[in-house]
Amino acid sequence: MGTVIKGTVADVRFRNEENGYTIATIETDNDAVTVVGVFPPVCEGSYVSAEGTFVEHARFGRQLKADTVRLDRPDTIYGIIRFLGSGLIKGIGEKRAAAIAEKFGRDTLDVIEREPDRLVEVQGISRRMAKEISASFGEVKAASDALTFLMEFGVSSSLAMKIYLLYGSDTEALVRTDPYRLTEDVRGVGFLTADRIARAMGVRPDSEFRLRAGVVHVLGESADRNGNTFLPRETLVAETKALLGSENCDRLDEIIDSLLVSSKPAALRSAEYEGGEAIMLRYLYRAEAGAANKLCRMARSANRAMPDCDDEIAEFERIEHFTFHPEQRRAIISALGGGVSVITGGPGTGKTTIVRCILRLLTHHGLRVRLMAPTGRAAKRMSESTGAEATTIHRALLSEECADGIEDDAVIVDEFSMVDVVLLDKLLGKMRDEATLVIVGDADQLPSVGAGNALADIISCGKFPVTSLTHIYRQGEGSGITVAAHRINAGEMPDLTNASGDFFFIRASDPHSAAVTVRDLVIRRLPGYLHCDPMKLQVLCPVKNGEAGCAGLNAALREALLPSTTRQVAVGDTRYSAGDKVMHTVNNYELKWTRGSEEGTGVFNGDMGTVEEVDPVGGGIIVMFEDRRRVEYTGEDRLQLMPAYAITVHKSQGSEYEGAVISLTGGNYMIMTRNLLYTAVTRARRLAVIVGTEETVARTVRNNYIRKRWSMLSAFIERADGKMGALWTDDEEE
Repeated sequence: MGTVIKGTVADVRFRNEENGYTIATIETDNDAVTVVGVFPPVCEGSYVSAEGTFVEHARFGRQLKADTVRLDRPDTIYGIIRFLGSGLIKGIGEKRAAAIAEKFGRDTLDVIEREPDRLVEVQGISRRMAKEISASFGEVKAASDALTFLMEFGVSSSLAMKIYLLYGSDTEALVRTDPYRLTEDVRGVGFLTADRIARAMGVRPDSEFRLRAGVVHVLGESADRNGNTFLPRETLVAETKALLGSENCDRLDEIIDSLLVSSKPAALRSAEYEGGEAIMLRYLYRAEAGAANKLCRMARSANRAMPDCDDEIAEFERIEHFTFHPEQRRAIISALGGGVSVITGGPGTGKTTIVRCILRLLTHHGLRVRLMAPTGRAAKRMSESTGAEATTIHRALLSEECADGIEDDAVIVDEFSMVDVVLLDKLLGKMRDEATLVIVGDADQLPSVGAGNALADIISCGKFPVTSLTHIYRQGEGSGITVAAHRINAGEMPDLTNASGDFFFIRASDPHSAAVTVRDLVIRRLPGYLHCDPMKLQVLCPVKNGEAGCAGLNAALREALLPSTTRQVAVGDTRYSAGDKVMHTVNNYELKWTRGSEEGTGVFNGDMGTVEEVDPVGGGIIVMFEDRRRVEYTGEDRLQLMPAYAITVHKSQGSEYEGAVISLTGGNYMIMTRNLLYTAVTRARRLAVIVGTEETVARTVRNNYIRKRWSMLSAFIERADGKMGALWTDDEEE
């Protein structure tokens, strides 16, 4: 148990009304204490009890870092007068507070709460005013009671405040009725948290509410962690029983059936696949079915009569001093035919040159073309390679220009392997049926972090033109990175003799020596070799944990690259200072940003930036992202940041770095795969260095394990195409 203090709020030095974070001076019987933490609604004069730990702040001295703060009833006449006159209770000032306390004494607060009509006994208080005073007092008490109620069940003070701000005075009633509703309503509350609260309240383990939440949780975890858009019914049942205990799941099939016909946000949908019944979260069903329908409509609306563009392509070749391979020429002609087309291939196969040619020819014919990529880094690279503006898909969708739809005649999307099915559906939903969509990506890279298998499904369905580029151009230019990447992709060992100038291997026999080597490369050796800032180098890891994983290397590199400073903000076990390299880790469509005089919302998974400033007192963190968006993080939003000196290979998708240092240690069979190493090597622009052992490289190259993703996009495309084909035929017969 921590230290407990009780007293009156003498001064509120800082308060964030959105999350309750407060810095206040509390006057106790014999001291004045600075207390920092999440408070219920308070003003000067409020009487509180706070429990926490005393810490020594470098700038502000001794203060109580509170785990819980509760609004208490003052037990003295003086305390009652200060509380009522604090301004927290509407309709009462200092003089009226003294008059009420003089009339009712220590029973004052009971009178206000239970017998408000008696307040008219005080001169100057009408019946209307008495009701207002009682209502205002009730709101304050409700907030305090709600926070106290939630924190009794292990809810953190900051999360309790978030729940109260959503539910208000109904907090206790709603949570007691169905604590699992928190998983649907409150960001940051997962099933395990809600389950802990529910079990503490005595909710039965076979409760309908628990079974329903368990099913939704299993599907959500499957989507978030494994990228599945559905689970076979039998798999869903088995995994839910493993989570909840099979002895509690006698009604599980009945619960699943009820969710399939529900209209609630957590409703499910069912679809048929080749193995049986697919159970899907409703939003993923809508995304895959919606994307499938739109893709087929775009394909049907296209004029697939290939234009005669041989002369224009020849002119492009003459200007660029470049000769297209026949397969590259086919990709260009296919894209110019409209509808949906796919261009896929590894590094050095000319995808960038093809995009540049398609852009030039479409523009030459008076068409409006929009360039997009999933990440800011990929969009920047696309802009540099084409000489035209490219934006992230998210930014385009949120722009005022596209508020009513994307009016451009053609959209070219690069790094499409990163596009999940939800983002695909949102993009297609903004496009016209008659527009052209050119999909460019590398089908051999890791799939998207988000749910779905969009690129692979669009390729495999066989309904759209696909050009697979195999002819390698950059190999002849002596690019060791390109040669190594293609050898890895083919299941062959790359050359580890360090014969090229941009692909190297350094042996490290254990995680400790690997960590030491990576640190030395980033801090000392590579910045001089590449003539670049160490921050331009990126360490990539298969795994998060361990000395040579992301966690250990982030700590080691931060210590070496950042000078020690007392101006830090702690978020969990992580401390942030100005200059820290960070990444945003989830899609947050509501987070506000500024860019000069421009304002907007939306920061997305994979966005990278640098901490510009921290506020050790208020806990704020200001980040400047690579595209110059400036974002202030407070409260729970800070949990969406992570150090980014070292990141997982999955998080690096769509990005390209001056130099990539790959710490190839740790990880099980399902992680250390060929396409993971291929993806890591292809992130490097000028230099790739693998740190590990020859045995680990060989084992990873041999391992062609690809985790199967359950997805319905291909099946939905087949179904939509069949329906449209029947309608098309009927129209022709008429």
